[in-house]
Amino acid sequence: MPKISVIVPVYNTEKYLRRCMESILNQTFNDFEIILIDDGSTDNSHAVCNQYAKKDSRVRVIPTNHIGVGAVRNLGLLEAKGNYIMFCDSDDYVEPKWIEELYSSAQKHPNSLVNCDYAEAVPSESLVIIKTLKDATKSQIIDKIHYFPMAMHSAALHLWTRIFNAEIIRRSHLQFRTDMQQGEDVVFIAEYLACCSNFFYIKKCLYYWTDNDVDTLSRSYRPHCFEDVKTVFLARKPLIDERYRQYYYDDAFERMIQCVSIVLDDRNTESEREKKRYCQKMFRDSVFREAVKNASAAVCSRKKRFVLLTGNFRLFNFLRNIKRKNRRN
Repeated sequence: MPKISVIVPVYNTEKYLRRCMESILNQTFNDFEIILIDDGSTDNSHAVCNQYAKKDSRVRVIPTNHIGVGAVRNLGLLEAKGNYIMFCDSDDYVEPKWIEELYSSAQKHPNSLVNCDYAEAVPSESLVIIKTLKDATKSQIIDKIHYFPMAMHSAALHLWTRIFNAEIIRRSHLQFRTDMQQGEDVVFIAEYLACCSNFFYIKKCLYYWTDNDVDTLSRSYRPHCFEDVKTVFLARKPLIDERYRQYYYDDAFERMIQCVSIVLDDRNTESEREKKRYCQKMFRDSVFREAVKNASAAVCSRKKRFVLLTGNFRLFNFLRNIKRKNRRN
């Protein structure tokens, strides 16, 4: 039985998949398996997966047919034989000590959610931006009451910068939501963190997220994103310490207002009547109203709060259009 299972969802990443696989296979730690789950790729990704499975017995390939990224990861959890679970996106790549560093820290801190720094790589600009906790000067234990500021630095959001204990996942019956188009990873991490005592933060950049602009399992314009934002809000809420509560409500309000703008975006091909109906549904939602009521004046003026709480979409849209015209002028 391998100590680590690395789950790699694959969808139309033929161009980058070899780089990803080579970086994982060239780890300093060798006791792992790679589970490649090809979710109906239309390019040559599946053939590349099979090539690696033939070359290395640690690689397994599981084909699926457009079941979605949440379901793909759940399948990976079911198939995983390792004591610990790690995730990697098929268009990204990792440092040689990615597994060794995370696994070693997980062994030393079994009650912690272990995570590391990562870098955003932009190939078109030959640019690499290290994402790190600026206030942390070394690897250290961090109380999970600081979850929200860590999340604001992207340090508590990503699957691929951390390692998960398979026993905790099984014991707590944790799964990825399959009814979400975005944010299912954030919900999973929040639910897993609730089972942990704290974070253990490794101040080393071990993962490279690449902005390749590929057609992955989670990228596309989606006009109806409010339900996902709402689900993430509710999942994270129990982790928010009182000292960060106002910041949390302000952030939630801005995300929910952004959902309204996305519905009204010109890319949305729905009729004006359908757009209005969806916005009114948002305005009546108890979670949306909670965010509006608790948002500070810095992000929600008295006039905007009044309009939103009355649920008057026509008035809201009228004021929104006036503001847009003034910006143009």
